[in-house]
Amino acid sequence: MKGIAIALLTIFSILNLPAGGSREYTPVISERPSYLNPAETAAEARSISQILYSLGNLYAYLDRSFLDEIDTDKMETELISAMIDSLGDQYSYYIPPEDTDDFTESTEGEYVGIGTYLTKVNPSFQDMSDPETYMVVIISPFPGGPADRAGLRPRDMISAINGESTAPLTANEASDLLKGHPGEDLTLTVHRGTAVFDITLQPETVTTPSTSSGMITDDIGYIAIYTFSLTTGESVEKDMEKLLSEGAEKLIIDLRNNGGGTVQSALEIADDFLSSGRLLETKYKESSGRPESIVNADSNTIIPESMPILLLVNGGTASSSEILTGALKDNGRATVIGSQTFGKGISQEIRPFAGGYVQITTGHFYTPSGSDIHEVGITPDIIIPEPEYSDEEMKAYEKFMEEDHFTSYIEEHPEYTKENAENFAELYASSGVPESMLKLLIRNEYIYSMDYEDRPVADIWFDPCIEKALEVFGE
Repeated sequence: MKGIAIALLTIFSILNLPAGGSREYTPVISERPSYLNPAETAAEARSISQILYSLGNLYAYLDRSFLDEIDTDKMETELISAMIDSLGDQYSYYIPPEDTDDFTESTEGEYVGIGTYLTKVNPSFQDMSDPETYMVVIISPFPGGPADRAGLRPRDMISAINGESTAPLTANEASDLLKGHPGEDLTLTVHRGTAVFDITLQPETVTTPSTSSGMITDDIGYIAIYTFSLTTGESVEKDMEKLLSEGAEKLIIDLRNNGGGTVQSALEIADDFLSSGRLLETKYKESSGRPESIVNADSNTIIPESMPILLLVNGGTASSSEILTGALKDNGRATVIGSQTFGKGISQEIRPFAGGYVQITTGHFYTPSGSDIHEVGITPDIIIPEPEYSDEEMKAYEKFMEEDHFTSYIEEHPEYTKENAENFAELYASSGVPESMLKLLIRNEYIYSMDYEDRPVADIWFDPCIEKALEVFGE
């Protein structure tokens, strides 16, 4: 693996908490730089000392006069949370000690849940005119997980879990409810555009691979990157070595529904494809004492520069995925196909504190061309709009999913073929569910009934982005 001198190693996923997902953790700078202006530092210290002195006096009064016993652990957690919440940033929050088991579990890559990255704004920042501030927002479902099989998509919003409103819930509380228990039904009230419908699914033990790859034609290789962990760069290199040995002359990289992760891996992968050019620029608060960080590619590449690359993205492509997309797109190394990416151009750091973890936003990053993608996203070179469905179609979908139309059909037609999927769509054409959705639903059932190693690496029949990529490559 080539070395890159990177000042900031982590840009965290868009998610606030995983519904049985993962959050990356990298140690961060935890000491105040010594070269800050001494006068500014002294003034700040006086201000903080006054606040702490006042709080100490208040606690002494409470301890002396409050009738009942004081739960000091709860008080500490609430004080820390209030301090972080006062920043007014939905991506900055405190993970209290009682939630650190979830954090540890997530790093092991196996967990019980519905299998999706999500974000949930702290209830302190709700705006009832904006549903994204009080509902759980799906960032991306994990391939093959319960949410994916049930048809949940990026940007779907959940207003209730088993009838309980998500509005007053913190991200931790929403995540806990969505984990549930294996085999027990979870009913989610889902908002997609103007449509509102219920989906019932069951949590499972979910394991998420970092990448998957394979040949989809004699000369076209395919790599899907699901998340960026510290080992994803190494996984992509191994995938590429295998694809090249199998005759790959062209490459499709699929970043759809990849909510991000460690920036180190994203930059290592970009550097593998580029022998020169800027990869990323990150700016920090002036008073932090950190200089602007610029990362450039080195002269070595692992992938032949003559190999054409198509990069697939959508609304679930966020954070570190957008860093890789921007690096390859702005340097002319890849053609981007799909829909507008999520648009998260700020970075967070996480550090242990008081038995838990504190995450705060510390940096703002820019693509090699200097573009600020935050709350904007990256526009693909070739736009393939994400499907939109009417209220009537979504109501028909909700009704359709209440019944099991799949089991008997697959028993009668056990082989996954294009013809069998098309026949299923024709059989239920009168259901009111769009033909394209019916094909995807039966495809999912076929694929997820297979052993993982037997599943096709990509959908070459019913995936518009893959179909366009094959067309661009002349297939």
